[in-house]
Amino acid sequence: MTNNKSPFGEVVYSYTTKDAIEDGVLVDLRNIGKIPVYLPVYSGIRYATSALMAKGYMEGGKPNLPNLADLLVQVSLGIKKGLAKGEDRLFECRVEFPNGDRDKVWAVLNEEGTLTLMLPSDY
Repeated sequence: MTNNKSPFGEVVYSYTTKDAIEDGVLVDLRNIGKIPVYLPVYSGIRYATSALMAKGYMEGGKPNLPNLADLLVQVSLGIKKGLAKGEDRLFECRVEFPNGDRDKVWAVLNEEGTLTLMLPSDY
């Protein structure tokens, strides 16, 4: 196509990652500061949903860095397993939350080419 129009017609509405951060739906993990991880963590992880962060990764409006580091390590292991299976857009990771519950966290490729961590119910 030689013009800038979408082949699907005019875009009526878009909700960007920036909008989601401003609305408090997403947390930019790179803005948290140094997270003390002692094992390799997948460098493409950029965002997490607020609902996931509420599972023990934020306390009093501040990030719980040790818990967050543990989450990143667990998710990185899940991503590594998914990559070995040929997955490339959605990685299902089994994690243990700070309260001891075990469940799934998804790492999903976003429009920036980085990963957003979320609960399956956030999708």
